[in-house]
Amino acid sequence: MGSMIAGTSQMVITPPVGVDLCGFAGRPGPSQGVHDDLYAKGLFLADQSSEVLLLTADLIGLSEGDVAAIRDLLCQEIGLPADAVMVSCSHTHSGPCTHCIGGLGDWDEAYLALLVRKIASVGIMAAKHAQPALLGWAREPARVHINRRQHTDKGIKLGVNPEGLTLPWVDVLVVQTAPGHPLARWFCHAAHAVTLGSDNLLVSADWPGFAQATVQGAEPGATALYAQGCCGNLNSDPRGTFEIAQRQGWVIGGAVLKGAALAPRTGDVVLDHAAQVVDLPLQDPPSVEEAEQALAARREARDNAPADTTYQMRKTLDWYVRWHENLLAVTRDGVIGRTIPFEVAALRIGDAVVVGLPGEVFAEYAVNIAHRSPAERTIVTAYTNGNFGYVPTQAAFAEGGYEVDHAYYFYLPSMLTPDCEKLILDAAEAVVRSLFV
Repeated sequence: MGSMIAGTSQMVITPPVGVDLCGFAGRPGPSQGVHDDLYAKGLFLADQSSEVLLLTADLIGLSEGDVAAIRDLLCQEIGLPADAVMVSCSHTHSGPCTHCIGGLGDWDEAYLALLVRKIASVGIMAAKHAQPALLGWAREPARVHINRRQHTDKGIKLGVNPEGLTLPWVDVLVVQTAPGHPLARWFCHAAHAVTLGSDNLLVSADWPGFAQATVQGAEPGATALYAQGCCGNLNSDPRGTFEIAQRQGWVIGGAVLKGAALAPRTGDVVLDHAAQVVDLPLQDPPSVEEAEQALAARREARDNAPADTTYQMRKTLDWYVRWHENLLAVTRDGVIGRTIPFEVAALRIGDAVVVGLPGEVFAEYAVNIAHRSPAERTIVTAYTNGNFGYVPTQAAFAEGGYEVDHAYYFYLPSMLTPDCEKLILDAAEAVVRSLFV
């Protein structure tokens, strides 16, 4: 028997009915009910020399500031350093608007203030419930996604690309009590949680919620925690109804259960953590004349919007105007060379490493980080410790498309540069190697 201890906890974080749901500009109104609850969950692990905490939340993402607040509360209450805490979101598009995204609905500040405290509380309770445990890892084939960057005569559009890269597996961290009872099933699969579309006005965790419910229903006592993978260019497939989302949850949940059944367990596990903040360069603003023209066009589009413009699209049109007003101010000030901090985090758990990246990271990052990793198993999660927008590959910048040319309006003052891919891959390799010296 080793020296490993583990604890779990979970808490409902469902917002009040009437909040705006986030992820689509076309919604006809705010939320009208709750289909299934949203959860925050925690898995605390400790050995004789180190402690780590994996937190998950059924949210579209969290801002860097909210993650910092969660980490500060955890440090105050249980003494965990910031880089020992990994906060991952499922990226459901049927959850509340959070501070990481603007223009796709309004923030409910009272709810968001409580949300930060709830997520931190889950981590605190998980640590307090720690008991002797055994761990194991598994990877099972499974897939509920398709590459969405469709090539057309007019360029890249959001669609289906059957020949595009996919990540057809689910990674599973299996945790059981020393007597052999199930304790936790932390798992990662990459698929945008968009099975439910803009016509849905019910709060839901989408397919990841059904996957977690499948696991917990089959293994009483186990807490199922889902961390979204590098799905920036991968959509759940097919899409459209709660029934489809449930079937997708069964597919991934079944793979998790199979992995949990087959994974060998041990109590002799090395834990460690590290992180590195990389300053990613942003594209410089245009000329003053170009910024003025763009602002005028946005104002005209807002002021002349058709009468049937949807509830959330009107908010999005207002956001575009504010965004371009800020751009014009920056342009007039002559500000160039701006950067944004990007935290590359890593947790070593035995012979495996979990790499956490903020943002809507393309699938290629998971493959390339694993290729350069010295760990026997490398799992890369996105939407982790923040979400500041899409992180395409250098090749995708050249191709263009929604993720490159448009989505940054909801996240950033301007888009990243193509140099970012190398900076991120180099930092990820350095952080991971530091844990296996």
